[in-house]
Amino acid sequence: MISTSQEYRASITGDFRRILLKAIVDIIDPDIVFGTAHGSRQAAFSQPDQLRDRVFDLTPYATLERNRWRLNGRMKIMPAGGPLGETGWVSGALSGDDCAFSEAQCVELRFSNVSILQACSIYFPKEPQDGVAADFTVDVLQGGTSYYSKTFTGNQASFVALTGFTVQNPDAIRVTVTKWSLPGRRMRVAEISPGIFEEWDSSVIAAFSVVQQANFSCLALPYGTCTLKMDNLARRFEPRSKDGVFQSIEERQGIDVSIGVRTEAGDQYIHVGKFYQYSGGWKTGDNGLSMQWDLVDIVGLLADRQFLPPDTLPTTLGGWAAALVAQLGSNFKDLYTVDTDYAGIGLTASKADVAGKKCGEIMRFACMATGTWPRADAETGYLAFEPFWNQGNQLTLDNLASYPVMKANDDLAAIIFTLNDGNGTEYVVSGNSTASSNTVSVNNPFIRTEEQALTAAKMILSTYGGNKLETTGRGDPSSEIGDVDTVWLNGSSATTGRRQMQSFQIQNGVLQNCRSIFLQADGSFLFSNWAVITQSGRWTAPTGVSKLRYIIVGPGFDGQSGTDGTWDEAGVDGADGAGGLVLSGTRSINNGQVFQVSISDTETTFGVLSSASGASYPYGFTDVASGNSYGRTGVPKPLSGSGDGGAGGRGGAKGHYRTVTKQDADGTTTTKTVVDNRPGQGRPGAAGATGCVVLYWEVD
Repeated sequence: MISTSQEYRASITGDFRRILLKAIVDIIDPDIVFGTAHGSRQAAFSQPDQLRDRVFDLTPYATLERNRWRLNGRMKIMPAGGPLGETGWVSGALSGDDCAFSEAQCVELRFSNVSILQACSIYFPKEPQDGVAADFTVDVLQGGTSYYSKTFTGNQASFVALTGFTVQNPDAIRVTVTKWSLPGRRMRVAEISPGIFEEWDSSVIAAFSVVQQANFSCLALPYGTCTLKMDNLARRFEPRSKDGVFQSIEERQGIDVSIGVRTEAGDQYIHVGKFYQYSGGWKTGDNGLSMQWDLVDIVGLLADRQFLPPDTLPTTLGGWAAALVAQLGSNFKDLYTVDTDYAGIGLTASKADVAGKKCGEIMRFACMATGTWPRADAETGYLAFEPFWNQGNQLTLDNLASYPVMKANDDLAAIIFTLNDGNGTEYVVSGNSTASSNTVSVNNPFIRTEEQALTAAKMILSTYGGNKLETTGRGDPSSEIGDVDTVWLNGSSATTGRRQMQSFQIQNGVLQNCRSIFLQADGSFLFSNWAVITQSGRWTAPTGVSKLRYIIVGPGFDGQSGTDGTWDEAGVDGADGAGGLVLSGTRSINNGQVFQVSISDTETTFGVLSSASGASYPYGFTDVASGNSYGRTGVPKPLSGSGDGGAGGRGGAKGHYRTVTKQDADGTTTTKTVVDNRPGQGRPGAAGATGCVVLYWEVD
């Protein structure tokens, strides 16, 4: 679940909401290698490397330039050691009283590995006190010779975009300024972009949809997709034009996509992914008046790419993640993240094992053997290898288009591993249902031992047995694939599931009909037996049980009563009661071990374990294996043994009276007070529920 503000949550679930869309289009050669930036003369605090960092807002520093010092609380004082923020390129000379420079000021950004350039953009400061370049020339060079040049006079814009040219194998862009928009100012350039780097919103985007999906078992590799249909009236993207920008489109160029909502605190955006061009991922319609982009996330970009083994193969999960993204080029080498507890897990294979394999296969194999799963992280767009987590959002019926649909999930009889131990040893792990006709065979070069096979089996079984839950709702971009969400079914009951797929689509500014699929697989932990204890007593482990998975749920708190209404105002609703603390984990036990269980008003204990050592989960602790949720906050009718906190009581109604004047036939006037309703009493809050102990086990 992506962290959001209270204002965002109120707006995204509100009855009326304004949805916003933003796409950052990055049509720059994905293999570009930036060199140095230099110019005629630069200020000591100039930072030329920032001309290519894609940060367009300069830090407002106070300097001694004429009328530029502002005591407005926003400007920072330049530190003695130099700037700490964004300054970009800054010239050493100042503009004169007529705003002209006595000697033209220039800066040149050099680069290589660009086969063709048909667009570029120059960004100047946005702050009014900084000014912008008024008279200047932009040159696109190759080998020191300018093959495209454009001069601007009287400019007042903070950035300019140049198109309609073609330069083969360019290696530099030079900006030469002769006049600034203000006197006594240094020349400042925030960014030089060799290509198209711009923001599209709903005024450009006619239709939009995103699908995010994953397979936790790693037996398959679905990936995220994005479709953008945009207005092409100006024929900017014209496949038939030799000089059109379309010729610069290459595979692996990216588009950052965000969905926002308007709140009282301002517009708040959630990044839903970075999606890339791939072969054939476009089409035109309406005689080229619109252009549709069909994009994939970084997992999709890698899925069918042939893996080219490096000279030295990696030996850890983190190393394999790095080797995979490196297949996309040097500019992708850092676009990955691996959970710190798993990054160092040993993972070895020979070159013969990976020869001829696709990157998608290597990705699946590496994650399967380490108990992780691959996804494109929505916030960063990075390739992410992570274990399961057990928190997520809550969905209420108010934000669903229809009641959730529950379907049976596939069962699995057995998983047959062929170990890469030199002998081809078979290792069989039982599935969640011996009656099933479905078996899975796994031949993974990274799985060499039974322990690795068992790790893989747990992930595979996390997608079998139990149920699937399908919902169609208004959509919440802060939800992530892998979240375990709580779906409120009524005032008492809720069910949970791990989010496996979700879609977002916006048409005419409305985000709706967003479909999600949740897994409630009961094979997640290889435990086929379970019990829920809701009363104090003793519990004896069955013979042959050596390990337990436990969920210890403390009692929920009562909801507070609402205050009474008065003649002047309505009463205030009482605060919701928090759900009970929840402690979960696994532990080894002795054969036939006896545990004392206590379910009290203060805590729940199971042997030496106590809910008091657990954590609070405002949306509830989600148990995917059973589909149940425990310890929710603010439940209208908490069920005994759930550990749910009670909903706060409603405040009493405001009293209302009025004065009625009546004139009798004899002219006598009488006045009386009529009470429409007296102030209401505040309603009591719902009582919190007692806790419970949930146990899972398997007989050895």
